[in-house]
Amino acid sequence: MEDAGISAIYSELSAMYGFPKSKLLPLIIRKIVTPEQARILLLFPAANSSVIADKLGMTKEFVEKHLQEMFEKGIALKTKKGWHMARMIDSLHDMTLTNKKYHESYGGVEYYDLWNVFGKTEWWAGFAQHMRDHGEPFMRVIPAVEAVKNHPDLLPEEDLRQMYQSTTAIALIPCSCRVEMHDRDCNSPDDMCIAVNRSAEYHFKRGVGKRLSTEEAVTFDKTVRKHNAVAVMPNTRDLNMVICNCHECCCVGFRSFKENGGNLREFHAPSRFLAVVDPDKCIGCRQCMRLCQFGAISYSASNRKVVIDKIKCYGCGICRSLCVKDAIRLEPRANVPAVANLW
Repeated sequence: MEDAGISAIYSELSAMYGFPKSKLLPLIIRKIVTPEQARILLLFPAANSSVIADKLGMTKEFVEKHLQEMFEKGIALKTKKGWHMARMIDSLHDMTLTNKKYHESYGGVEYYDLWNVFGKTEWWAGFAQHMRDHGEPFMRVIPAVEAVKNHPDLLPEEDLRQMYQSTTAIALIPCSCRVEMHDRDCNSPDDMCIAVNRSAEYHFKRGVGKRLSTEEAVTFDKTVRKHNAVAVMPNTRDLNMVICNCHECCCVGFRSFKENGGNLREFHAPSRFLAVVDPDKCIGCRQCMRLCQFGAISYSASNRKVVIDKIKCYGCGICRSLCVKDAIRLEPRANVPAVANLW
């Protein structure tokens, strides 16, 4: 029978993430870290490995080995002031699911499914409310490069080509949401998200991600849109952290709002653009209607053309970039800012 003290350690770590009564999060953390590593985490923040070793009666070498492993796993972070644990549950989810090196030791599919059940039963309702509390959408939609690349009204903060040129490093990394939803409907690859600058370098140090040039990142955007993924980034003017390429079947943002009766616009701000149909070119194939993740496109049986709802359209540009008849264009919305500068 397991020592009650060990179970208490994982419950304490769960409480540090804001879930003191959770039944599932202790099980998730237990799969990530050993009891020895859990004891180390409970001493965070800590100045260095020597301090931890002295307090726990461990050798410095033993502690440093486990600190490095937990850094790669994504649960331990090293700063100028020493070691600390990322307290946000979002970080625990995203970081531990992006480094597949350890997933077999976590339990693989069993680990992914634990996150899924934890999200539905304990996490997502609070996550959605936390996003609403910001007052402005936390993320914003970026139009597909192919849909707006020659648009005369395109602003720098809407143009992924220009935003990528301003970065110091670009990394293609696994999408934590897709890894978790291993049986997802979209069948898109796991490696679908982009980290930039310090975030990219952090992933490289953990042994995660493929380094991309600016040109490779722009080319990848075209590939991503073929998987019907919507580009979103933090609601800031500059690209400093990440580009998520989301699909409604697996994205935590999409699912947390939909499953808790929320309005997705409280989380995702639409782009400044709106999709418009050219009825002379539209053949009514309805491919765009099947692709739209926001339910903004319907079919008019009377004229056998598609119709776009201006309220529901997010201006992601996927319908424009994939229309074989070039029957859809993007036009700027009136009096809509490109970015709210929330952060």
